[in-house]
Amino acid sequence: MQGVIGVYSKDDATQKALHILFGVQHRGQESSGLTVAGDHSFRTWSGVGLVSNVFHEQFKAFMHPDEYVVIGCASGERINQGKLPPLELESETHKISLALDGYVLEIGKGINEEVFGAKLLGRLGQAAVEDALAETMRELRDAYYSLVVALLDKETDSSELIVLRDRRGVRPLYMGLNDGELFVASESAPLDILESMGGVVHERRDVEPGTMIRRGEDGLVERQVLEPRQAHCAFEWVYFGRPDSVIEGRTVHTVRKRLGHALVRTHGLSNKIDHAVLIPVPDSGRSVCTGVAEAIGVTADEGVIKNAYLGRTYIIDDPGYRKIASDLKHNIIKETISGKKVIITDDSIVRGTVSESVAQNLLKAGAKEVEFLVSYAPIYHPCFSDPPDKPLAAAPYKGRSLEEVGDLVASKLPSINNVRYNSPENVVEAIGMPASKLCTLCMSGSNPFEEK
Repeated sequence: MQGVIGVYSKDDATQKALHILFGVQHRGQESSGLTVAGDHSFRTWSGVGLVSNVFHEQFKAFMHPDEYVVIGCASGERINQGKLPPLELESETHKISLALDGYVLEIGKGINEEVFGAKLLGRLGQAAVEDALAETMRELRDAYYSLVVALLDKETDSSELIVLRDRRGVRPLYMGLNDGELFVASESAPLDILESMGGVVHERRDVEPGTMIRRGEDGLVERQVLEPRQAHCAFEWVYFGRPDSVIEGRTVHTVRKRLGHALVRTHGLSNKIDHAVLIPVPDSGRSVCTGVAEAIGVTADEGVIKNAYLGRTYIIDDPGYRKIASDLKHNIIKETISGKKVIITDDSIVRGTVSESVAQNLLKAGAKEVEFLVSYAPIYHPCFSDPPDKPLAAAPYKGRSLEEVGDLVASKLPSINNVRYNSPENVVEAIGMPASKLCTLCMSGSNPFEEK
């Protein structure tokens, strides 16, 4: 997973891009990078680490006022095959740089940006840019991506910003316009940040799935290349997205509160929080906790404090390192939980390693017992880009009732007394979109890439 951004502006484009890039930091903390382009110019700056670490004082000398196209990313991958995104590629006629959130990997062919870029470069020079882009999208019709491209035409020495979103719209992509500028980001909140820093956005909306957007000297061109077959990732609202983002018209914070309400309804929790303290696992458990507290009429508290600089443990594959990362990441406010039963809200239980680690630390800090309220449904299937044998805590219990799955998962996590999940139907209802327009593969097994 990574956050992608794009800017076309004749007024301080690189600084505006940096403001937006900070707003997608939550989608990737391993590396950061920008490609800046203009007439006769094309340069990339990237490095391992957070945006604030990569774009240090020396970057100011790299900035140039005549460059008007900028793409960038905050990536969840440290180094892939020795390369950091954005990825530069070049042919006799064009130079391109790509940053991509999604999955277009073809086995044995290279990394995501490399696959897409190689196919695109193979067509550029033989066909008009728009036709080359459209044909590449058609060839990769079963990939999913939110993609930004900086393109330099060597014949004209001019650059343009290209934005592409796959026909299913699995990953979010948001755009903002004014009279002479185009801003693109994985989510809406980064454009709020841009405006708070003095930027102007007159029109805001999601990029339509299956769409190609070009912005260059000749203005804005937006073209529907592929018919949408919407399959927006449900996990975006549950975990990936910022709570202050609006994804497909649904505010993430509001969706998470609804998930908290649903947990109370589904499990009859109204009379079960007596003599207990209700706390969230930050950050994506906070809105859920607010929803649970609203539905029951109690006050939630803070008991687990997160170190924001350690990144997201979801993307760590090694269970031993994931446990260490969780212990480093979470600390307990002992006064909140000491001597009490703790009911804690979290976004999901994937492998169970992090949940068990948090519960262990709560018990060590003096909690009497720990129960988990999980805003997502049990995860039975790995995502498309995950290894098929990825261990999933709930997978062995598929087909059991929601309560049975929770009990069985808890029985394998020694520090947790009870686990209660939402149902897939609750998740869909909280998001407020038809199930046919969501990707729910991980919880339902329904694969939107299988033609029906």
